[in-house]
Amino acid sequence: MTQLRFLPLLLLFFFLVSINLNAKPLAKPQFSKISYVDQQLANKALISLHHAILEVNHKEQYLIAILTDKEKSILSEYGFEIAPANQWQTEFEHRVSQKQTSINSKTENTSSLQAIEGFECYPTVEETYQQAQTLANQYPNLASWFDIGDSWMKVNQNSGYDLMVLKITNSEIPSEKPILFIHSSMHAREYAPAALTLDFAYWLLNHYQTDAEAQWLVDNREIHLLFHMNPDGRKIAEQQILQRKNTNQEHCAGTTVGVDLNRNFSHSWNSTVDGSSGDECAEDYRGIAPESEPETQAVSNYIRTLFPDRRGPLDSDAAPQDTSGLHLDIHSYGKLILWPFGHKPEPSENDNGFIHLGNKLAWFNQYTPKQAIGLYPTDGTSDDVSYGELGVAALTFELGSSFFEGCGQYNSQIKPDNLLALAYAAKVSKAPYLLSLGVDISVIKVNQSLGQTTVTAATPVDLEVVATLKQSTLTQSSKQLASFEYVIDGNFELSSDIRVLTQSLAFDEAGVATSLSQIDTSGLTPGQHLLTVRAKDDQGQYGVPSSVFINISDNNAPTPSFTASCQNLTCNFDASQSQDSDGEIVSYQWGVYLGNNVLENIGSGQELTYAFANAGDITILLTTEDNNGLTAQTEQTITLTAIEVITITPQKTSKGGGNIHWLMLCFLMVIYLQRLTFITKV
Repeated sequence: MTQLRFLPLLLLFFFLVSINLNAKPLAKPQFSKISYVDQQLANKALISLHHAILEVNHKEQYLIAILTDKEKSILSEYGFEIAPANQWQTEFEHRVSQKQTSINSKTENTSSLQAIEGFECYPTVEETYQQAQTLANQYPNLASWFDIGDSWMKVNQNSGYDLMVLKITNSEIPSEKPILFIHSSMHAREYAPAALTLDFAYWLLNHYQTDAEAQWLVDNREIHLLFHMNPDGRKIAEQQILQRKNTNQEHCAGTTVGVDLNRNFSHSWNSTVDGSSGDECAEDYRGIAPESEPETQAVSNYIRTLFPDRRGPLDSDAAPQDTSGLHLDIHSYGKLILWPFGHKPEPSENDNGFIHLGNKLAWFNQYTPKQAIGLYPTDGTSDDVSYGELGVAALTFELGSSFFEGCGQYNSQIKPDNLLALAYAAKVSKAPYLLSLGVDISVIKVNQSLGQTTVTAATPVDLEVVATLKQSTLTQSSKQLASFEYVIDGNFELSSDIRVLTQSLAFDEAGVATSLSQIDTSGLTPGQHLLTVRAKDDQGQYGVPSSVFINISDNNAPTPSFTASCQNLTCNFDASQSQDSDGEIVSYQWGVYLGNNVLENIGSGQELTYAFANAGDITILLTTEDNNGLTAQTEQTITLTAIEVITITPQKTSKGGGNIHWLMLCFLMVIYLQRLTFITKV
């Protein structure tokens, strides 16, 4: 079975590499196949049994997990069918002996490991730290790299790691800024979270000069990134061993060693039945006390330094609607976006804000947004400090569909989709419960160009702004757009020169509103300027802003434009309407987004004919370049409809007799000819 391809990775419980090579043999785990018919119920099972589930197959509607008898009983009560996963069991036992030999041949010092075999897109702990330090050195005014605490091995054996944070903000703009805090890879075996967070840092810093969105975020937000909350455990997991917990050797050493850090936070610690385990060998073991682990202490204390307390001590207390700050906990896997509460089924008093915020984030990655309650509650989780104690909005991402996600899937889907979601999270951190209620801008074009344009001084700029209702599960058909507003080289919170573009604009049936206007550039000095736009609805609620560059130079950039005409799956593209007011366009490059923001070049020239392989919505990107080297881009989304061709192949007849279908056809033809003869005679 193809789904067994992950079994070489599922050498569960063999955490002897850097812990205890002489530990006793492990009990043999028992694999179960959990079949279901209700996807929403399966999502709840993914939350409650995240520590136990090893495979998800939504197409065939089953899960593979290592279950306790109590968990089997609970699942049965909910109508899940449970059967032995025999092929997993057989393959696992075969791999155990292979891996045990490999483990015993390794030395205890694995800190020099510089690649994860077969998963080279995921940096090791050492590579992550080195790359983050390099970014801080390369961008000293935009980033700093510092220690917030120690891992269990560092505290107890002086052989572990510091917990390091990369803080990204423009230090030359010293005003108080909204804060986004992201921590990732709390569970060691989850490869994608730390890589995604590091890629977010690269995007913010490497694109600061060329991407208006990145520059606006770095100038106007503080973004704090903890890539590895559990570096000790991650070093074990880098050997493709499914370590989940930290490496606290005082608990179940040599088997499922350690404490589940995501059951060790304080606010709801050990507050529910079955929300965590008191069995130190369980994968969801909560530890001996709240914040008993140095990793949990470090993160909790750091969060308390970032955000003020704006919520009362009771679950029934609400944080004020204008509470600033956002905390994201990035995990794998399940394609979910979750928010408090997880330790009780009742929603929090800020649930309306969480619903809107979760749906906005899910718009980018198409994950399922929901409250973090599963089949039963979970306690001691990471939102205990940020939301439970302080009232700061806190959400969890469950990336992808595997702990050890393949690099192809990571690069083509997880990374591009979720980078957009993280950028939105940074924007909305100003007031998540409020700004998530507003209307967001999906497209800004200046002189038909996406991202930026270049014009000579005092030249008017054509501006197209598109707003989209992104919340798929919320009804907002009655919402109206009151206005678009913009500032140049400023911040809406601080600027005294906020200008209004449009008033009283209605949304169409697709939830889209478009404004066309002009921007006066007189008074702008030569160089790069940041144009930032936001939308306000008829209730006076703002959404998050979006930005583009306007460059003032001695030359105008081209104005790209094209038409598309498609028949079946073949399209003709014509860019002859593109213009350059003070030169000529010398290059036309065409690309298509294959999905998940992956761009493929499909040709060049002013006109292009291209045959696509599949029907559906596709986005075409045109890049034009003029004779002075200035470029501009525009895009369109078109719908391809394939003409269905039906081929009828007559069935072959046997040598011994005719075919009944042909006999019937002949019979009908005789009747038809007889009737035709009769009509002719009449």
